[in-house]
Amino acid sequence: MQIDKKRFPVKLEPKQVIEIIKTNLKKKGYKLDISPKSLYLTLTPYWVCYYDILSNYNGKFEQITGQIAINSISNKINEKVVLLFAVEKPRIMAELHIPKTDKTQIVLKKSIISQKEAEKTITNYLAQKYNVKIEEVFLSGVEEIIIPNWKLKILNTKIKLDAITGEVNDFEKIKDKEQTQKELFFEMLEDIRSPKKVANYTFNIFNEIGKGFVWLFEQLKQNFKIILWILLVSILIYLILL
Repeated sequence: MQIDKKRFPVKLEPKQVIEIIKTNLKKKGYKLDISPKSLYLTLTPYWVCYYDILSNYNGKFEQITGQIAINSISNKINEKVVLLFAVEKPRIMAELHIPKTDKTQIVLKKSIISQKEAEKTITNYLAQKYNVKIEEVFLSGVEEIIIPNWKLKILNTKIKLDAITGEVNDFEKIKDKEQTQKELFFEMLEDIRSPKKVANYTFNIFNEIGKGFVWLFEQLKQNFKIILWILLVSILIYLILL
């Protein structure tokens, strides 16, 4: 695939992506097999630029500088994208090379938002964010850069993984899996094979028993008079019925 625009290189191949996703799923209690065929690569264009804000409020001069990006399809600001520049530098690479992914589906998205529209959105956003006038916001170095992301749909949720750093997005949408009684039983069997875990189990059992005795003692202490009266009345009834 020929691409004539600046873009970040794809640093992760499907096998690495699958391992990252499986590791994150395992933390939520899922053990799933993921086929490389379920992955696809999206190349999304962003408008990226530098900004300078020169504000003079009540005689106090303030200068704010930074870098910002906006999705050139959705027209949404994304301040995380600029963090990628600390990891890798975008450049023009005519050929899209993805290791071991000859059959991978690649989706190259086209810009919908023009540079002028992007600049207007960014300027309004920064003016509102820093509470300054639009005339006090200056943009420079505006250019279109392609961002690669690996995506797949799993557990009825679309997952996006940064193809540069491996950061996974949208994982909070997947709820932790509730373990069945069978899974809990086999997990316990696996745990008791470890002497250290057996010791922890034993400690926890006696610890809970100890807490039970302490609670019982506290209840007896707090309700001593009531319990004493109940005993006396019970003894009295018993004596009367003799």
